[in-house]
Amino acid sequence: MRNPSINPGRRVPAVFLLAALCLAASFTTNVAAQDQTIWDGVYTEEQASRGQRTYDQECAACHLDDLMGDGIAPSLVGSSFFFRWSDLSIGDMYTAIRTTMPQGAPASLSPSGYADISAYMLMKNNVPAGAMELPSDTDDLEAIMITEAQ
Repeated sequence: MRNPSINPGRRVPAVFLLAALCLAASFTTNVAAQDQTIWDGVYTEEQASRGQRTYDQECAACHLDDLMGDGIAPSLVGSSFFFRWSDLSIGDMYTAIRTTMPQGAPASLSPSGYADISAYMLMKNNVPAGAMELPSDTDDLEAIMITEAQ
């Protein structure tokens, strides 16, 4: 004898509803993860200091001590920085730096060295420091968006 309360036609919409709810929850989680911006204190002052030392050794010859660039190497501060990187993630910036710099020896620094230089660049762009170091894992860096204003 069949159970009249179980209608096979009702199970299909329920499955679609469940799938839609799972998808919506996943989307909400991903959007929330990307709500973090550079203005949320994503690096430490100590990390930026390490980054300055690495920058002075590896980057200053082209980008200069003040990060303003030499005419060929671009400026890494101010409107030039925000024009280039706004609405992208720190992960995008980190990957671009790691795969192209230093000129003639890309990817020659440690992952933490590139993260430290990124922290130094944020500090020089008046982005406030926080309590946690900028990670060197690109998946974590993808969740931190670069925006010009808070």
